[in-house]
Amino acid sequence: MGTNEHVSKFRQALRKNGRKYAFCYAMVAVAVVQFAIFYVWININSIVMAFQQYAGNAADGTEIYTWSLFQFERFFKEFSLPASEIMVAIKNTLLYFAAGLVLTFICFFFSYFLYKKVWGYRFFRVIFYLPSIISAVVFVTVYKDIIQKYGPLYEMLNMLFGYELPPLLSQNSTATATIIFYTLWTGLGVNMILYLGAMNRLPEEVIEAGELDGISWARELFMIVAPMVWPTLSTTLILQFTQLFNSSGPILLFGTAGIPAGSYETTTISYWIFASTQAGNNLNFPAAMGLFFTVVSFPVVMLIRWLFGKIDPDVEY
Repeated sequence: MGTNEHVSKFRQALRKNGRKYAFCYAMVAVAVVQFAIFYVWININSIVMAFQQYAGNAADGTEIYTWSLFQFERFFKEFSLPASEIMVAIKNTLLYFAAGLVLTFICFFFSYFLYKKVWGYRFFRVIFYLPSIISAVVFVTVYKDIIQKYGPLYEMLNMLFGYELPPLLSQNSTATATIIFYTLWTGLGVNMILYLGAMNRLPEEVIEAGELDGISWARELFMIVAPMVWPTLSTTLILQFTQLFNSSGPILLFGTAGIPAGSYETTTISYWIFASTQAGNNLNFPAAMGLFFTVVSFPVVMLIRWLFGKIDPDVEY
């Protein structure tokens, strides 16, 4: 009789908890299905496509593909040409990656001075984070209006120095640099919040001890603060290296691809793959290109993670 009572109570608890968590399970199921379809299946299909070559149509109109390394052979042939579109895309992608790496250290530097509560730090904190909460479309529009011909920057330079600002977004020599500057201008927000949160958890006793010893702000930053918040800093740096071949500016929002007509000087790897898939012709080649850069970047990221783990003091606050 006791056993039956235990079984009955267990069943009642199971039914009660099942109803209680049914909504949670349903919401998780939606995310799991979405992940399975739009990430797992899409990536598996992309890997398969990378090793296929179009061989014509069957009698019923069905496309026929054969297993081949043709896409990779084509990629390496174009990779060997200095002026090829792929080489331009790789060059621009690495420029964006370098800018993102520099931005990480700039953000850390500014975060330190906000942590030290310099004059006007509340105002600057809002200004630096503002681009993260306002639509990118709005900021791109404002930025383009500022730098365009007869815009505020053009008029100011012309009035002060008699210099006429060229059309920065319409010529190949300046378009990419102009967008990179935009990414630096608007990219301080998220990481700054992470760094400030890590710095605000530092023990006051350690900082005060350094101040009593009369150390300079530079020694405090690099010898006390940086080692103590290294877990946060190293994580953001590792995340930055995961974007080694995915780094890209808001090229689509700026509308610089194809300006002037026939130009590809502003493209990046990710934008090139996007444009190729939008065109809808020969998706196998961009699939092979994406797979190649994934294979190349994975060991780089793992190596960086291992190196950072070696110098990580493993201190958490």
